[in-house]
Amino acid sequence: MKPVKHDRYARGQAGQILILTAISLMALIGFIGLAIDSGLAYGVKAKLESAVDAATIAGARALAEGADDSARILAAKTAAKDYFSANFPASFLGATPVPLTDAMIEATHEATGYWKITVTGTATLPVTFLGFTGNSTLTVKASGQSIRRDLDIILVLDTSGSLSSPSGTFTALKAAAVNFVSKFNAGANGDRVGLVSFAAGGVVDVPIVKDGSRGFNKTQVINAINALNVSGSTASAEGMRLALNEINGVPVINRSSLRMIVLFSDGAPNDVPATFTNGSTPVTGDLYSETSSPGTSRATRVFRYDRRDTQLGDYSNIVTLPSTGFSITGTGNIPLASFNNIRTLTGSPVTNTRCNVNKAARNMLENVANTARSQSIKIHTIALGAAVNTLEINFCSYAANEVGSSILKRLANTVDANTYNSAQPVGLYVWAENSADLDNAFSSIASEILRLSR
Repeated sequence: MKPVKHDRYARGQAGQILILTAISLMALIGFIGLAIDSGLAYGVKAKLESAVDAATIAGARALAEGADDSARILAAKTAAKDYFSANFPASFLGATPVPLTDAMIEATHEATGYWKITVTGTATLPVTFLGFTGNSTLTVKASGQSIRRDLDIILVLDTSGSLSSPSGTFTALKAAAVNFVSKFNAGANGDRVGLVSFAAGGVVDVPIVKDGSRGFNKTQVINAINALNVSGSTASAEGMRLALNEINGVPVINRSSLRMIVLFSDGAPNDVPATFTNGSTPVTGDLYSETSSPGTSRATRVFRYDRRDTQLGDYSNIVTLPSTGFSITGTGNIPLASFNNIRTLTGSPVTNTRCNVNKAARNMLENVANTARSQSIKIHTIALGAAVNTLEINFCSYAANEVGSSILKRLANTVDANTYNSAQPVGLYVWAENSADLDNAFSSIASEILRLSR
């Protein structure tokens, strides 16, 4: 036996184990340090990305401020800086954000019809275990981009007499509509916004710009909204027809990539815009379904189609209804019969009964909306009050799906509408329970329109 040799071997083996253990511990500590520093860097980057995203969205929304592109860019950059600072605290995980400068924010108005807001953010993070790389800090970067497309919008407002009650309802409607309009880009190269109002007839209060240029006069639109008065019946079909003709009046080559009609109403339509024959005399106007000749069910009262509430007279000899009403530019006259056979008119030719007139009023509104959606024009609708969820008339034996809210959902082509068409644009339907909810309802539609995606 050679015990001395064995002891030397054991001591050598033990020394190797100690060295390997030390190396393993150092590696383990390094991996732990790397994990800690990497985890901090990951957290900082996530926060930085969130702050950058908030900045791009705020910048895009701020484009509504300013009379021209230079002023809009300034507003966008100012908003982006404010939101970045608010969303990245100076001491988050020990990181220090680099304040945004103009050079870190790019706002460009593309010729193809949209704005592009790009923000690049940077933060420095002190490191403990990654110092072996020779750097005491780690630089984290993040970029974000938002797109805001140019818009062509027609706002269509119901001004019928029912909006006079309760007191203050119409004032709240006008305030909500003003706030809605204020969210869009006015002035040179801005959005195109037009205004249509209707009651017993329809009026283009502010035409959309049709000369190939862009923008709108925000003050003019706001003043027109504030000048509206409340009275009359509900000629929704004429309001929608005017809106469609207005938005299609923009030359095809100059149209925005996003085209919208936003319609507000507190009830179902009850006027038919057309030329009728009273005995042997033609009468052009909006025939109202809610009045009749004594002892008959025949509708008699006709209003001017180009005024909100001006009666032409009572015509007791309108025996039948025409097959079509007024014209949609480039499409032809609006049929009184339903495009999807959801309602049936009686008689051949169709007889003038209050029920036929009421059905035709609803048919025509939905016919115009269907034409608009088939042209990729998105329709959003806003409703007010309890009446839209009830059957407003009792002379047609309507089923439950004939309440005003059902009609407004069909116009917007919501997925829960009973006539939903997956091949056409889907809009929003928003119900305001009372006048206090109107501003939120209009703001919901505005937010949907201003979604920052292509």
